[in-house]
Amino acid sequence: MAGAAHIDPSRDPRWLAFVEDHPRAMIFHHPAWMAALQDTYGYEQCSLIVTEVDEVLGILPLLGIASRLTGRRGVCVPFSDYGYPLFRRASGLDALLAGCEELKARKQWKYVEIRGLVQHPGAKPSATYKVHRLQLAPGSDALFKGFTRGGTQAAIKQCARFGVRIERRTDPDALAAFRRLNYQTRKKHGIPPQPDRFFDAIHRHLIARGMGFVSLATEQGRPIAASVFLTYRGTLYHKFNASDEDALRFRPNHGILWDAIQWGCENGYHALDMGRSDLDGEGLLKYKRSWGTTESDLTYVRFTDQPTEIRTGEGGALALLGPVLRHTPAPLLKALGNFLYEHVA
Repeated sequence: MAGAAHIDPSRDPRWLAFVEDHPRAMIFHHPAWMAALQDTYGYEQCSLIVTEVDEVLGILPLLGIASRLTGRRGVCVPFSDYGYPLFRRASGLDALLAGCEELKARKQWKYVEIRGLVQHPGAKPSATYKVHRLQLAPGSDALFKGFTRGGTQAAIKQCARFGVRIERRTDPDALAAFRRLNYQTRKKHGIPPQPDRFFDAIHRHLIARGMGFVSLATEQGRPIAASVFLTYRGTLYHKFNASDEDALRFRPNHGILWDAIQWGCENGYHALDMGRSDLDGEGLLKYKRSWGTTESDLTYVRFTDQPTEIRTGEGGALALLGPVLRHTPAPLLKALGNFLYEHVA
């Protein structure tokens, strides 16, 4: 067996063939997801493959970040809840992780981050989160009974009583409506919005290719909430959500998620992935638990020569600036997002 070698997932068909056949593959392993990130932020493609004769033993999606603000590093994979190696044999995993260490030294990275737990002497835990998944099956009525009665069930019914309309769309106008709502939501939380070009790349590489959609909630024709869902191999990924704070009484976010669950059950999907949550985000944790989800831990590790402190949330400079950013004019906040995001992945 040879050591890990460089591979471009978008150009080498072996990558997608392996991903399509591996039981632990996620949307974040797909070449289209990495292509969207590269198109947006210009990250270097550093993914690895291990082979033996003509057999692929393992792959690792990896992008290199060269930032003058936050340093040089490799991340598996930026702006993704999960990012970990896929392998057939333990020897394949060992070769991939050895390749990480070699890349770190050769490219003079501060660290290589893997967004999932791997056992290796050089891998140090660096962050921990909670993740929530809901198992789907034909017929959504049984799932509805598992939602909290006075919370989620009541909110879904309230959304319907108000006549909120939910549409699943793939057109650019729906994505534009999401972006407008996203500006409001991010400003409310004191966080710059992601660049428009990021969502344009997601539309071009994923949604337009049948790997996702925008769910749009409208009240009397007015968009009041929207979510971006990605779809891959039987799993719905609830990746981004935004809403008009003045319209939350209509419970549009509950309506959007319930509509997606029903659609997933009707179309053969087996899981809804609600992504990661910070350990101190009690409100979000309570919301996700109210849908009858299964909760589990998600641990990130880093290959680094420096001591690591386990993070339990985003933190960092943006979190400290939140109170100031909430009062920052929207155009300035957008400009800040356009500049910062490539550095903070």
